[in-house]
Amino acid sequence: MRIYVLDSTAIFQRKAVYEEMVTVPEVVSEILDENSSLYLSVKGLRVESASQKNLRLVMEVSAKTGDIYRLSETDMKVIAKALDEREKGRKVVLVTDDYSIQNVALALGIEFEGVIQQGISKALRWMRVCRGCGRKIDSEICPICGCEAIVRKVKR
Repeated sequence: MRIYVLDSTAIFQRKAVYEEMVTVPEVVSEILDENSSLYLSVKGLRVESASQKNLRLVMEVSAKTGDIYRLSETDMKVIAKALDEREKGRKVVLVTDDYSIQNVALALGIEFEGVIQQGISKALRWMRVCRGCGRKIDSEICPICGCEAIVRKVKR
């Protein structure tokens, strides 16, 4: 049986229409409006924390793809929860419109589907570059010229 791991977009858009669904507590804490809270309680969505082991794996993979610059901690926990469910031997589908979540899911071999958007069709890699001098950097501020970093797609 499939289990659907939801990010906040699926809940905001009222797309939580699956038989078996799970998310992480951090997603629920992002749901501030009364209608979404009521929707969650009616739908029977399971709320469980992600394992630290899989969270570390998500951080490693997102660093390799460059998505670590774009993902929030909540985003990473949603992906880690999908890995937790897959480790239980379940068929997992991650429901999100976030392209960075989809990109990391693709790198980890996790199936995903969009909520409103179609979703990505190929893996992408990102890197930070200095806005001023164009050097590849790891920090938010360039240690050479002091300009801020921007995130760019790596050309293949």
